[in-house]
Amino acid sequence: MAIRTLCLNTLSLISKWAKKPLFWAITIALVFAGVMIFITVHLMHDSYQTYGFDLGVFTQDLKYTLQGKLLYSPAGEAQLAHHFSPVLLILVPVYWLFPHAQTLLVVQGLILAFSGYLIYVLAEEYKFSPRASLILEGLFFLNPLVWGVALFDFHEVVFAIPALLIMLLGIKRKQWVLFGLGLFIALISKEDVILALGIFGAILLIFDYWQHRKVEKTSVIIFCSAILAYGLAIVVSHFSSAGESPRMLSYFTNRYAYVGLPLSEGVPQALKTIFSMNSLFLLGAYLAPLAFLPLLSPKLVIPALAIMLSGILSTNTNQHTMLMQYPAPAIPFLFVAFMEVLPKIQENQQVQSFIKRTHNRAATYSTIFIVLISLTIISEGRIQLVAFPDSHDADINQVISLIPDNATVTASNTIFPHLCDREDTYMFAWQGKSIAVAGGITKGDWGHPDKETEYVIIDSSEPIANQTNKKLLVNKYNVIIDIDGVSLYQLKS
Repeated sequence: MAIRTLCLNTLSLISKWAKKPLFWAITIALVFAGVMIFITVHLMHDSYQTYGFDLGVFTQDLKYTLQGKLLYSPAGEAQLAHHFSPVLLILVPVYWLFPHAQTLLVVQGLILAFSGYLIYVLAEEYKFSPRASLILEGLFFLNPLVWGVALFDFHEVVFAIPALLIMLLGIKRKQWVLFGLGLFIALISKEDVILALGIFGAILLIFDYWQHRKVEKTSVIIFCSAILAYGLAIVVSHFSSAGESPRMLSYFTNRYAYVGLPLSEGVPQALKTIFSMNSLFLLGAYLAPLAFLPLLSPKLVIPALAIMLSGILSTNTNQHTMLMQYPAPAIPFLFVAFMEVLPKIQENQQVQSFIKRTHNRAATYSTIFIVLISLTIISEGRIQLVAFPDSHDADINQVISLIPDNATVTASNTIFPHLCDREDTYMFAWQGKSIAVAGGITKGDWGHPDKETEYVIIDSSEPIANQTNKKLLVNKYNVIIDIDGVSLYQLKS
């Protein structure tokens, strides 16, 4: 009887909560988190579609921090030399409790889910109806830029999305604790975010003075804190680069191959990059899902456009077609700009008249159009790599299971994340050095052949120079097992 009463009371409570928009806002966010965690952990990580760069490196950053080496990874040395991301320290206690690479993917899914909920909160703050606020939250979870962040391993810049939303919420509500908290977390997430905040602060200063002939305190705080934070980032990068020039700055020349070329060569190459199909795709990914409406709010959209331009100008095509994590700081600015513009458009008499004539069908059609555009762009990204683990993945698991705990291992890019939380794992020296040219990693503690690790694991299906370099293993290693091209070598005694 007591159990029946408890069940009835629980159902009554759920039905009562189900009538509240807040319930659905939280439910939508939790569903997204569950779906994204399932995709990234089971469908991508378990099918070896995550990489040593970057999931493995970030996992090792946390692992070695617990061992006393601050944000260190053999493949990339000190993380702070390459990127200013002290925000990773927040994850150290989480990793201590759950010491696995998958932990970072779960955290990223939860962060993005929380960001979607913040979109709902901000929409209500902008006086949208509960129904419209839920639609905006749903559009956030369908945005191609969000999926670009979610499907490419784990990156510390994901923290910038909720942080910037909290900062903007603090500004809207004039709650300075929220504003300060969001600003601080955004500043310690990555140097790209600092640059976006510097642009945002400068734009606010210009608009404030232009419109009101005075400067708001908020604008000054954002601008000055961004300058100080970037200066600190360069100093920290220089110190972490073992006295050499800050490695953080090397990423600028690596992303833009025409920098330093003569004008006669650099300008045509830059123009070719800007007007390429990849750049048009990136433009659509940023603006088409929101019907280009953020462009009508220059104060908020200019930081996002600056981030977009940095991607369009890049000669690294992965910043175009695959989206990856690069647009993360732009997402909050785009959505808040959209929220600011949409009510003003709806208040326009001509727009109101059109909506009345179409009996509100225009709003429905617009939403459907945004959804279809978003899904089309998402379908062109890394979603194509999503698949259930197959027999080959099972073979890799079987080979990995033969490696003893605490053994030193050299592993390839896709196998590396599955070992980096168990053993002292290193990447192939030839693979690491090839990535170093493109990624700004000039030094590192590489595995075979630079280091004779106890074990070397090679997957012949992985597109690296494994076959050529197998010859280097013959004299010093024995083959323990080979299943479907997955070979495990052990150092000869």
